[in-house]
Amino acid sequence: MANETIQKIELVTVELTEDILTPLREGNGKVQELVNAFGQIYLRRKDLEEEMVKLEEGLERAEADFKSQNDEMRNLVAELEKDYPRGQIDLKEGTITWNPAVKEQMAK
Repeated sequence: MANETIQKIELVTVELTEDILTPLREGNGKVQELVNAFGQIYLRRKDLEEEMVKLEEGLERAEADFKSQNDEMRNLVAELEKDYPRGQIDLKEGTITWNPAVKEQMAK
């Protein structure tokens, strides 16, 4: 075994005065508040990111539904246009106004 030397270190405890302790305690409290604030902000940001993903998905679905519905409406109007060319549809009254002469001209 090698030679071992034991060294002793003397530790001294000194009581700090209030003018030193007060700013340290206040600073420590502020640091803890900031750590808590960072945690709350981080969690809120995660919630918002998740909500944004859901909103994007909803927007994509709504856009697809809008396109589908719009295409369906165009097809319905195109079908009506065959029988009632350049007709004016009144959805409130449930009528279509058209000029039969236009259909005759288109047939020629």
